[in-house]
Amino acid sequence: MRPILERIDFAVNQVLEDLNTTSISPPSYTLQDFLVDFLTNPGGILKVGGTDDPADYPALTPRGDDFASPASPGSGRRVALVAHSAAGWISRVYLSGVNYGGRSFKGSKKVHSLVCLGSPHFVAENLVFKSLQYLEREEGSALPARVRCLCVGAKGAVLSKASDMTRGAYELCGAMPGDDDVDGDGMTPLFSAIALDSADKMVLENVSHAPVYPAFGPSAKLAEERLTKPWYGSPEILKKWFPWLKASTMD
Repeated sequence: MRPILERIDFAVNQVLEDLNTTSISPPSYTLQDFLVDFLTNPGGILKVGGTDDPADYPALTPRGDDFASPASPGSGRRVALVAHSAAGWISRVYLSGVNYGGRSFKGSKKVHSLVCLGSPHFVAENLVFKSLQYLEREEGSALPARVRCLCVGAKGAVLSKASDMTRGAYELCGAMPGDDDVDGDGMTPLFSAIALDSADKMVLENVSHAPVYPAFGPSAKLAEERLTKPWYGSPEILKKWFPWLKASTMD
């Protein structure tokens, strides 16, 4: 996740340098950079970082010129982060002071609010959520006290009627096999989307995890279901959670 954390910090710094910006220029991180990072990470491609515990990840700076010397605006101003899906828990690592692969981001100095849209927060017993286990163990809290958070989840995709893709996603997020009553947005079960105790919560009805996109194989059925539903970023759904974010900038 280190390159993703760097990308979040890169975007936050650009906005802080120019609050009137309407677009974020991409960092100089090419496909070749990605492949080299992937193939040469400690532990090899089958054991990222060489360990299952993020606390033991070695210091490693991702390739890419813009990642090497991050900007430090230091203006005292802070911005809001809106995170979709896994970006929600990755943003929690960014906000914290934990050392992750050789760098502590301490993003709470630059961010006043976090909105998580369909983000899994339940710490399931699998490799994917080792970073959340590490974060909560080291920080002693789920979020920095100075950052407000809204967790937005949805109902409308009950496991008993869902695709194999949805079943696999729900179980990855901690749903017990055979628990067909679990509800969610088709990818993130509701119980996981609102599992962050210190956050405000919002539950939406019949909202899809993501917009429609061409799909084949196991995800084809899920893509068909999305044809009849808005997603978290649809204009009519944005109107439901955006007022919370707007209010957070006035406090």
